[in-house]
Amino acid sequence: MISKYLVRDIMKKGVVEVSLDTKLCDVIKTMAKYDISSVVVSDGERFWGIITDTDILKHYHELDKTAEEIMSVNPITISPEAPLEKAIDIMVEHNIHHLYVKSPCEEKIVGVLSSKDIIKLFSMLID
Repeated sequence: MISKYLVRDIMKKGVVEVSLDTKLCDVIKTMAKYDISSVVVSDGERFWGIITDTDILKHYHELDKTAEEIMSVNPITISPEAPLEKAIDIMVEHNIHHLYVKSPCEEKIVGVLSSKDIIKLFSMLID
């Protein structure tokens, strides 16, 4: 059913970024503004980590903390050319809901694949 799909076929292209010194309260506002459940933390040149809705729930009472203090470092990434089945296996194995897509030719995050994206595809395929 999904064996013909690659990550690039359903990933969301582009990501919303925050800087290392962004306060948690501003991260929350950014996520709400764009109706997203995760952001990339970068310094404009290098990708340092991610903040997900789970990180927000863990630290919601510490609004003065910075993105650098609460981000998840070294998140698992995948190539846009990888089979979707591989992405699903990685997400299940590591119990994660967001898989960042890294460009195969540079150290740049080019998109994100979420469990919601995969569920939407499943819904379309079973109709």
